[in-house]
Amino acid sequence: MATHDSVPAQPEDGTDRLTHLVYEASLDNSLWPELILELTDQLQQIETAGVADPSEELGDTAQHFTRAMQISERIVSLQEKEQQLTSVIDALAVGIAVMDDDGAVILENQSSHAAIEGGAVPRIGNALPLVAAETGEQAALAQWVRHANATGEAKNLILSGEEDAGGSNALLLPREIATGMGFPARAAGVLLTFNPDDSDALRAFAADTMLTEREVALVKALRETGDLRDAAATLGISYESGRTYLKRIFGKTGTTGQADLFQRIASSPAAFLKRRTPEAEGTAKIRRLLTLRDGRTLEYFSLGPEDGYPILYFDALSGSSVDVVGAPDRYLPFLTRHKLRLVTICRPGGFRSTMRKVSSLRDYAPDIEELCDQLGFTRFSALSYSFGSGAALAITHELQHRIDRLILSSPAYPKYRHPDWRELDLFYQLSGVVGRRWPTTFRQILPFLIRSVLQNTDRYFDRHVARSISASDIAILSSPMTRKRTHAMLAERTAITMDGMVEENLLNAQGWDFEVGNIRLPVTIFHGVDDNVCPIPGSRLLAQHLPDVTLHELPDFGHYHIFTQWACMIAAAAGLPYELPVEVVETDEAAMQA
Repeated sequence: MATHDSVPAQPEDGTDRLTHLVYEASLDNSLWPELILELTDQLQQIETAGVADPSEELGDTAQHFTRAMQISERIVSLQEKEQQLTSVIDALAVGIAVMDDDGAVILENQSSHAAIEGGAVPRIGNALPLVAAETGEQAALAQWVRHANATGEAKNLILSGEEDAGGSNALLLPREIATGMGFPARAAGVLLTFNPDDSDALRAFAADTMLTEREVALVKALRETGDLRDAAATLGISYESGRTYLKRIFGKTGTTGQADLFQRIASSPAAFLKRRTPEAEGTAKIRRLLTLRDGRTLEYFSLGPEDGYPILYFDALSGSSVDVVGAPDRYLPFLTRHKLRLVTICRPGGFRSTMRKVSSLRDYAPDIEELCDQLGFTRFSALSYSFGSGAALAITHELQHRIDRLILSSPAYPKYRHPDWRELDLFYQLSGVVGRRWPTTFRQILPFLIRSVLQNTDRYFDRHVARSISASDIAILSSPMTRKRTHAMLAERTAITMDGMVEENLLNAQGWDFEVGNIRLPVTIFHGVDDNVCPIPGSRLLAQHLPDVTLHELPDFGHYHIFTQWACMIAAAAGLPYELPVEVVETDEAAMQA
């Protein structure tokens, strides 16, 4: 006799599978390809059944998407909070190392790590003893942690054998003091270190007192050497010139001597902030903001000679393919040698560009024209990559009287319909199928996908690599550099809002409201034969519709060739001679740095 335990399990229907995948994808973004395939199959079945509005049949699933998005947002929010807190403590010039009762590091910021690596403090477990500044007593750091907790007193510590240490290298706080300050209860000890040379105090002090670069250099050298003669020699000037500079510094700052000067610098609030690296200084000059006539902000990245020939670049989703923000030194020699200025456009709703509702990709053109007017660009060329090509073509359509030529790398063409979308990449399936036929569902799922990618970038890339058919793409997508920068730039692009990305992708998916046949200027297309994101037949069709076009089919490359072959495409945009890439790059790191 059958019992309730023997009732056979009911087979999972399509809706159940879809619901299951929605929640799985919120926790494990490697399942996105399966989710998109299942979703598209369900939508097609509903459409075949003659249901005009898929939401009538997928109402519950839509609610599950909303709930799963909330779960994903909470996970990403926790991750972002941890990253933000880490960024905050890493911005401090004060080194912070939190230790447990065994002397193991629980948490350590970059300044502490640098101090330890630099020898200012021996690494935990190292036998080299630390010396108590007050008594000269020596002990290992783990012993000092136990001693500090036994006495309840903080300890000033210096390195053993450093006769010219000149004071305390570190301050060790016991648990009672540390937890009273708000450190976690697990903190048996907190080691604080400080290196004046890593502090931003000198820059802030120099700005307040209007010191020249040469005067700042002397102060820095004097602080490092402790002797005016040595400092002057470091700068390549005479001792008398050094004295003249120093008197001028005393006069500007109202100080009476070196001790007074260094005390004033050390008392600056910026003393607690880490000195900006040359890379950070350079990034600040590359990222720029323009206030448009209507009050909106337009961000753009600028690299290369200010008087160089301008090339406007329209990147794809993440903004990391030609990464002038993260790796300017990779591109600057080429741009300088050929006197080119590369300007990457951040479209509305991306990065720090103000969001505005647009009904056409052509609506971007007035912003671009105003930018060019303010930068003094009478004529320029345009370069685009992947899904950024729609914006580039639309702007070229509107402003071709000012554009010399347009270069497209791996463009997407919405008029092309691939015969079997299941064999293509996730983004084609999402944009070319879901976005084109079910825009309401697309609006809901794209932010979910972006959140999921940010939640675990490596897992997403691993699945992306597994679906790639190009050895070049696999090398590029497997690169830690590519993954790190894609995550960073995607997070920045969507930090304020995802609306700009959603609207632009929908405008691409729904089809353009302009005819590319009206573009009369020269257009050059570079497209990998093994591209499974934007398949090459799309570029072939686009080339048929453009009056003046050159299509370069790259047999050994896929979708991401611009990551390593950017020089070829920038040269083409500048109207310079170029050679086509002819072989796969085995490891993209070297090519990226070339």
